[in-house]
Amino acid sequence: MSLSPRKSILELIPYKPNFGKSNLKNTIRMSANENPLGCSPKVLESIKDVNFNRYPPQVSEKLITSISKKFGLDQNKIILGNGSDELISIIAQSFLNFGDEAIYTEYGFLQFPQAIKVAGGKAVVAKDKNLTVSVDNILKKITLKTRIVFLANPNNPTGTLIDKREVIRLIESLPKNILLVYDAAYAEYIYDPAYTDGISLVKKYENVIMLRTFSKLHGLASLRLGWGHCSESIIKTLMSVRGPFSVNTIAIKAGIAAIEDKDFQKKSFNFNKKYMKWFEKELQKLNIFYQKSVTNFILIKFPILKNQNAKTAEAFFSKEGILVRGMKAYNLEEYIRVSIGTVKENKKFINRLKKFLEI
Repeated sequence: MSLSPRKSILELIPYKPNFGKSNLKNTIRMSANENPLGCSPKVLESIKDVNFNRYPPQVSEKLITSISKKFGLDQNKIILGNGSDELISIIAQSFLNFGDEAIYTEYGFLQFPQAIKVAGGKAVVAKDKNLTVSVDNILKKITLKTRIVFLANPNNPTGTLIDKREVIRLIESLPKNILLVYDAAYAEYIYDPAYTDGISLVKKYENVIMLRTFSKLHGLASLRLGWGHCSESIIKTLMSVRGPFSVNTIAIKAGIAAIEDKDFQKKSFNFNKKYMKWFEKELQKLNIFYQKSVTNFILIKFPILKNQNAKTAEAFFSKEGILVRGMKAYNLEEYIRVSIGTVKENKKFINRLKKFLEI
């Protein structure tokens, strides 16, 4: 008898981030929702004195303190992770028994069903409505086997969100033995009183964990640094599963510098806000449909035409040295997702889009 992994692993379709490919050497990457301004200059200063021969701390009190001060949180209710991806995975491993169900939304982050299946759980899809999370559809999927609900708000790849009232309606309708994983990776791009970043939810409800990342506004995607905020009992459970040296020393030092540099955060926020509006105006001029986004990326829809559809657009931009994200993996084959780039990159994209539309 040959060695064989678990059946759920055999049936797994690997999640492979699609950054796009091009034969050109000098390419523009507008496919991964990265910060086009890079990271804070203070980050580069902070990592000059790293001792590479020393293990990192199992728990970085300094980084946790910085996060605590920034958001006014109890330090005992913060957990660090090797990106929020790791936290998503260990949450699923910690709270799902074999055969338990976990709900994720139709166009939600692909890491959700991946983590559920790896943990041996059953991934249950709740249909979205107009590319937006439907609380009613989530609640309809609740059964006695449901243990977790994964909710990205704002959502990737749609760029849409549901307001605070809907989120509260969801959590108050959930049985107390179901965990709500509230992924607020793009929260830093939003200043809207109708939105909740999840902090108030954790303070009020024991069965909520909020997730955040340093990959977006802070520009530390390559270092894989994320954090969660939840009850101490959930922290204790997750820490028993998380590896002892999950977050490396460079990420810790960079994270402290990044979260304390308010000027860079403001600069990144304002740049994104300005060029998201610019992008929308340019697309309107071209009569191109787009999904209005509150994040740092935008979904662009193409009609189903022989030469001018999303697939041919993705291939065209690749030949032009511009990488965008095709949406086939999300069953949104009429769309491409485009991240806000530098001023030069944004202008080049629109110019090439005009060229594509003339084909």
